[in-house]
Amino acid sequence: MEDYSDHIAIIGAGIAGLTLGIMLNKNNIPNVIFERSSHVSENGAGISISPNGKFVLAKLDLLEDLQKISANCKKTIFYSNLNEITNIKTEVLTTSRKSLYDVLFTRYKRQGGEIKFDHELEEIDLIKKQISFKDGNSCIVNHIAACDGIKSKCHSSISSLNAKTKYSGYSVWRSIFKSKQDSINFHLGSDFHVVSYPVGENKVSLIAAVKDNNRMVESWKERGSLDDLLREVPSSIIKKYPSIKDSEGIYKWGVYIRPQIEFMYKKNITYLGDAAHPIVPFIGQGACMALEDSYALGYLINKHNNLGDAQIHYQKLRLKRVRSIHRKSLNQARLNHIKNPFFVAIRNFLMRHTNIIHNRTKSIWSYDVTSKLG
Repeated sequence: MEDYSDHIAIIGAGIAGLTLGIMLNKNNIPNVIFERSSHVSENGAGISISPNGKFVLAKLDLLEDLQKISANCKKTIFYSNLNEITNIKTEVLTTSRKSLYDVLFTRYKRQGGEIKFDHELEEIDLIKKQISFKDGNSCIVNHIAACDGIKSKCHSSISSLNAKTKYSGYSVWRSIFKSKQDSINFHLGSDFHVVSYPVGENKVSLIAAVKDNNRMVESWKERGSLDDLLREVPSSIIKKYPSIKDSEGIYKWGVYIRPQIEFMYKKNITYLGDAAHPIVPFIGQGACMALEDSYALGYLINKHNNLGDAQIHYQKLRLKRVRSIHRKSLNQARLNHIKNPFFVAIRNFLMRHTNIIHNRTKSIWSYDVTSKLG
């Protein structure tokens, strides 16, 4: 049994886990990351970082590094039935999940951070603060930070309350392929929407969200096909992206949520990112919420004299915020997928002639978790 009794054990080396590790290293707090995989692949995963996430990256002195390998779009164009509704100035950084991971991983390792790959969690004993892995190894730790995603083993092994996920009623297609594009393009349709954006030099990410009553596999790595995509999304839109046929992969997955986000910590464990609050990806806040969570918890662990006080402060700060984002993300899907032509016309009119888009994004994007902590 390994002795990490003075360490924060971070389960999962994704966005939340690496960001938390960086924050803890910055404050000289011992930590170790346990990751079940041996490597990370791109799997057609593009992500967007809005200003609230960029605040965290800037505070960690990582924003410039990410911008160098990402796209910095200045405009978002909205379409309905291939007709432009409106376009707005945008402040969103679009990139790939792998690019953000690489920036975070490089910083964590340069800080001297310790990461153990091929360590898949088997069991947690909160009383003994003991973690056991599937290879038979185990360790004693000071505290556990659950950053192991929507299928969180940390969640399911500790409590059945709020651990089980529910199918949201939406499936999502995504792919990254070679192409040039300067703007974020947003196609609204009946029971679907399609978003495309550049994720770096000569690469574009396409995401198609579809209202789907058939329960899909809960895996963002599940392979799909172009023919199946064309059966679910109008070919008139997909034909605007001919290079998709040469992509390295097209993926489809069922979007799952936790209907009630009741808590973000237990006695000796704290939950972050999708392990705490999986969010449908319709306002692009999954990565940003992970960044906010991790920055906040890392700051509060350093601020407070004991971990219990840090946990209480963390939940008080984050719970209302993530519940709000969860609700707004679900509502956005309904607005995107309106079927009734009359209500489509009203939505398009409001988007074209009012500040509805700015007003809906302002409360999300203007939130700066770093300033709320001091």
